[in-house]
Amino acid sequence: MKIVVISDTHGDFYELKRVAMRENGADLFLHAGDVESFGGEEIHPFAAVKGNCDYGMSKFPNEYWYMTPYGKLYMKHHPILLKEEVQRLQEAHVKIFIHGHTHIKEARKIGDLYIFCPGSLVYPRDGGSGSYLVLEVEKNGVKATFKTL
Repeated sequence: MKIVVISDTHGDFYELKRVAMRENGADLFLHAGDVESFGGEEIHPFAAVKGNCDYGMSKFPNEYWYMTPYGKLYMKHHPILLKEEVQRLQEAHVKIFIHGHTHIKEARKIGDLYIFCPGSLVYPRDGGSGSYLVLEVEKNGVKATFKTL
């Protein structure tokens, strides 16, 4: 299963559409928040969660759940920062956690829980170019590839 993940586009629908066209054929397109949109066609085919810059603007949910071949995927805008938060996700049998907000790429694994942030497509804070994430999800694990436009 191929999943394309973007985050923190802050109203830049042009770059969002470029990713969608480049990754045409993916099984799932996700946006980890700070879309700065009312939702609808301008973000199609992405499913989005509400970021801190989206309040009062969008009808996106605060969280997103999806069952992958590897297990449960959970997405919300803000990262997990505490050991207790990781433990709660593991107790809920979450296998893939995706967040945005930091504008910094992240890929790590704690036990069998993968934690990912695609960085920001348009406003990176990690010294690199804008980025997005492609996940190849299989029954036995996840391969992550960060890409730029």
